Amino acid sequence: MEFILVLIVIIVLCKIIGVSNAALIAGVLCLVELAIIAMLLLFLYFCLNLLFTKSKKAEFVRTGKPEKSKFQVAYYLVDGKEYPCVFPRESGIAYKINKKCTVRYSKRLNKVYDIWATLTCIIGLAFSIMAVYFSLQILSFVAAY
Repeated sequence: MEFILVLIVIIVLCKIIGVSNAALIAGVLCLVELAIIAMLLLFLYFCLNLLFTKSKKAEFVRTGKPEKSKFQVAYYLVDGKEYPCVFPRESGIAYKINKKCTVRYSKRLNKVYDIWATLTCIIGLAFSIMAVYFSLQILSFVAAY
């Protein structure tokens, strides 16, 4: 809510100063572009981290909130030790307790990538690359005017 209020104040101040609508739209598009690039970098980081993981046999044991988190994550038992998943638990997916599966263990993060986290990384990277490309096209089109 505060973000929207600050944004409205900035827009009003820019209009009082005399900034054109085209410049305001270009500024907003630049902020959106920065957010999309940040999303690309996030997925790129997780995909690069995924490249250096090891495949392990695991067993789903539970879902819960890790410390310093407000989201539920899936926990897997790997080699007798419990590890949380990198991403929050998918709400629409029914996890079955004691179900055997294969996960990717990240020694650096001390977490695992289950099949859903792996798919999220790969699909997220592909879509964020497309989003950066198309948003740059739109930004260059707007900048031409």
